[in-house]
Amino acid sequence: MVRLLRVILPQSRALMAGLLAAFMLFVAASATALAYERITLFSSEVTVNPDSSLTVRETIDVNAEGNVIKRGIFRDIPTTYSDGHGTRFRVGLEVESVTRDGRDEPYSVLDISNGKRIRIGNPDVFLTVGPHRYVITYRTTRQIAFLENYDELYWNVTGNDWQFPIDRAIAIVNLPAGTRILQSAAYTGPQGARGTDFRVITQAPGRYEAETTRTLAPGEGFTIAVGFPKGILTPPTASEEAGAFVSDNAGIVAAILGVLAVLGYYLYAWNAVGRDPPKGVIIPLFSPPTGMGPAGARYVTKQGFDDRGFAAALVGLAVKGWLKIWDEEDGFSVTKLTEKGQPMTQAEAALFRAIPAGTTDLKKENHVKVRAMRNALEGALKKEHEGAAFMRNAKWFWIGIAVSAVA
Repeated sequence: MVRLLRVILPQSRALMAGLLAAFMLFVAASATALAYERITLFSSEVTVNPDSSLTVRETIDVNAEGNVIKRGIFRDIPTTYSDGHGTRFRVGLEVESVTRDGRDEPYSVLDISNGKRIRIGNPDVFLTVGPHRYVITYRTTRQIAFLENYDELYWNVTGNDWQFPIDRAIAIVNLPAGTRILQSAAYTGPQGARGTDFRVITQAPGRYEAETTRTLAPGEGFTIAVGFPKGILTPPTASEEAGAFVSDNAGIVAAILGVLAVLGYYLYAWNAVGRDPPKGVIIPLFSPPTGMGPAGARYVTKQGFDDRGFAAALVGLAVKGWLKIWDEEDGFSVTKLTEKGQPMTQAEAALFRAIPAGTTDLKKENHVKVRAMRNALEGALKKEHEGAAFMRNAKWFWIGIAVSAVA
């Protein structure tokens, strides 16, 4: 029995050690597979056309392991840029073809915050594990900078949005035949970095070629700049530039035009109906104008009706002998008299007709009768003085509000 245990225990230890070693190999292999998902080659061949447009052919070799690269890849291309003044500049982008491993591949072009996303792959088909080659061909415009002494192509070869490493990046620029290259530069690293991990393969008339000399980490990219003499390419005309600016900054242009339209309208309205009449000789008057009672004077002065105007009208009728006003502990009341008094103005006559016979308490409990009296006076004052003593110009005001709202 003791011998049997001595034989079994060493065999168990060996079995456990073997299983542990196999497990460690599996973990290591899995980690290696996950880390191996990458872009092994990113080649961008840019052909500069005489009309200053670019034809770009990107070859992207990837190793798919089903981790990030499952059904296909995304290619994000910036097309919208802003300067320090908030104005925008948009470049054109038109995808011509997409292939995977030499065959046409489904794709769609989506809008993102600063450009376009080319989503490549069939959502219902998983990629086989291993290497795949994607070739994207597209045309883009407004990429050439027409500087004072030379023209320049500044090109972000790879972009800076990839989630996995790029082992090798190549940039090829084909200029019109015989075009001299005046200067060139290249940069590697994150957005805005000026790393020098590259080498120039070819710099000759009509052609520039450079490649990276180290693996680009996720978020890093490769950018080139190639300068060449003016006159090789056809620059946009002033009218084309103006049209493009309006198209790129439609919101700003609309806001400016809207503000100008509003200011123009109000200037026109002020000139048409807002100017005060010419000032004449000021002559002091010691009595109200003919036909204007206390309520009319208040209405014209304030250009509107209020409680004081209503009270002034009642007092005016009392002074002229048409009413009696009673000052009581809890408020006022008026008594309509039957005897004729002094002549009334049109507004006072309208108020007098609205006052019920007998005595009327001017209290909240009697608001229906009091409201009828106020409305009669206000209507008469409005009819008598608006448009004669002053102009409200309400129509012009509401048109201005409408123009402002649209702008």
